[in-house]
Amino acid sequence: MKKILAFLIGMLCTMGAVRAQVNISFEPALHGQTLEGLTMAQVVNAGPRELMGSFRILVKDGMGRTVVNVYLQDFPLRQGANRLQRNMLSNSTIRFGESTAVPMLSQTGRFPEGEFEYCFQYLEKGFKPDPEIHENCYHQTILPATPLLLIDPYNGDEICNTRPSFSWQPPVPVTPDTRYRIVVAPIADKQDAATALAQNKPLINIADLRQQFITYPPQVPDLVQGQSYAWQVFVHSRDLVITRSEIWRFTVKCDTAVQEKDSYREAKPVLEGSYYLAKQVLHFSFNNPYKGGKLDYSIIDLSDPLTPIKKLPKVHMQTGVNLIDLRLESNSSFINGHHYLLKINNVGSTELVLKFNYAD
Repeated sequence: MKKILAFLIGMLCTMGAVRAQVNISFEPALHGQTLEGLTMAQVVNAGPRELMGSFRILVKDGMGRTVVNVYLQDFPLRQGANRLQRNMLSNSTIRFGESTAVPMLSQTGRFPEGEFEYCFQYLEKGFKPDPEIHENCYHQTILPATPLLLIDPYNGDEICNTRPSFSWQPPVPVTPDTRYRIVVAPIADKQDAATALAQNKPLINIADLRQQFITYPPQVPDLVQGQSYAWQVFVHSRDLVITRSEIWRFTVKCDTAVQEKDSYREAKPVLEGSYYLAKQVLHFSFNNPYKGGKLDYSIIDLSDPLTPIKKLPKVHMQTGVNLIDLRLESNSSFINGHHYLLKINNVGSTELVLKFNYAD
């Protein structure tokens, strides 16, 4: 009798060890944002032999509703660490649930922001009547992506260019299928920018853009002097909007007053609302309380903000107030009517900036 009891206890211990021999690890903060990322789980078989079974991934939202159920029928589990294959999804049965996260996930392969539970199950064969289930679950809150930011024309700007370029900073992360839509609409009297975009006929409405800027479309009429406009950019994948920018407004307003020959615009730590008009020469000033030396500066075209302009003149700065006349007409990178941003990098610890419109 004692031998039988010892045998049964040994069997129970063995079965308990089997149940604890499979561990599934997953990093939801790194891989929980996409459907494909679910295949980055690692399954460790710490037992003495290869196992046979099936694999299931069940994702639920914060309300407990099913988002997606991925099931792979045959999944041999070798001893040691096992990585899921990238093509696992193409060989699996995928069923979407009733969660509000399903439309975005099914169309884009990305989970929207929100709380999610990721459960990974290995269903080991050889147990009757049901397979032995090894399960590990993880929770993750997916935060909104880095926001989509408009760059130029700046909110509240008064610009003289009637055919401006538009630029924006993409959200992060950016997927290969990311596309942009830009909408520009006139603002009527006593109308706010959001209402103008919602109700007025857009002057520009272009989708499927791959780049983060657009030059003024040649087929679109010029903007009207004295008219205010609203603009917004959307990120979309196929027909689904992923995120959208704020709504900014600007006004076309040309200062007809003649700029004095020796007038200078001060470069400051913060951007001002209006553009300085540089007619072949950029007249700017700044105060340097430190030792003089070579000025470290750069200029970018706001229609192509990732590419700084090269072959700029060398400038020497002195201690105190500096009045700089920067000749630009010989540099072919400067285009009539384009908007530019001057950055000064070595006056103290604060970057000085000045935006200007170039005219030849």
